[in-house]
Amino acid sequence: MTAYVVIDLDIADEEGFQQYVDSVLPLIEKTGARNLLVDTKPLVLEGDWGPRTLVIHEYPSKEAVEEFWNSEEYQPLKELRRRYSTVKVVVSES
Repeated sequence: MTAYVVIDLDIADEEGFQQYVDSVLPLIEKTGARNLLVDTKPLVLEGDWGPRTLVIHEYPSKEAVEEFWNSEEYQPLKELRRRYSTVKVVVSES
């Protein structure tokens, strides 16, 4: 089943965060995933959820997401991301 990673992203330092993006995109693609959406002005129709930036990635499966998330290669990038942003991340399958 295809899995979708939905990220509510708040970037504190654009320049610093770009280091993360440059490093993580090749790693995401290596897992067979792809970046579907980056929206800096998502439209909230109802409720109090208001992401500053909404990001959606598509993975082959939840297992592939977990493999990426827990991989040795991603751990230092996770720390880099945390230095320059805050996120809320959920994963769902279709």
